[in-house]
Amino acid sequence: MKKHKFFESYLDNDLEGLSQYIISLKEKISNGFIDNINTNDLKMARDLHDLGSLYNVFQFHNVEINKLYHALRKLMIEVCEYYGLDFEKEHFMIQGWINTQGIKNPELLNDTHYHDHLGGSGFPNFHGYYCINAEPSSTFYKIGGHSGTIVENVNKNNRLIISETGHPHGIGPWDKEEPRITIAYDISPLRFMSGDKEQHWIPL
Repeated sequence: MKKHKFFESYLDNDLEGLSQYIISLKEKISNGFIDNINTNDLKMARDLHDLGSLYNVFQFHNVEINKLYHALRKLMIEVCEYYGLDFEKEHFMIQGWINTQGIKNPELLNDTHYHDHLGGSGFPNFHGYYCINAEPSSTFYKIGGHSGTIVENVNKNNRLIISETGHPHGIGPWDKEEPRITIAYDISPLRFMSGDKEQHWIPL
């Protein structure tokens, strides 16, 4: 079994401009002003607090998001080398969404905040996030599952990370006057897409 590792890369994006774009985009999504989002789906997503199920952030026409996509593709090649995977043969797919935590959320992390992605099955399933406005804050991981060792990942703006699933995570306190903004993403092989919604995931 491979030791858990956070893979990271840094971008040089204009974070002020990207923050404004993301806040505006989330408002448009929330109000149903995005093509191909029907009213019933929007209502259900609001009720479930899961607007991310309605779109894939990598399909929006934005240069900074496009740079993130290409950086993730490059980093996944490094990830595959570490885990002994063939990047081309896995035909990885990606979906991504916006996370904006509310202004001044000082709540301390507890067990109910930890969650995982893609069934928590480990590689070749991966999850990660990109920090747009997340300093100073931390994301905590339970390495080895829900009873695992807690590791603090100190967030840095303009940094993206990739981690295998199977290590539940949750965010720590946020006490700034503006919202905490990240883009999160799941990365999984095409062979695992059976039964999942099409026209949502895109090839990486």
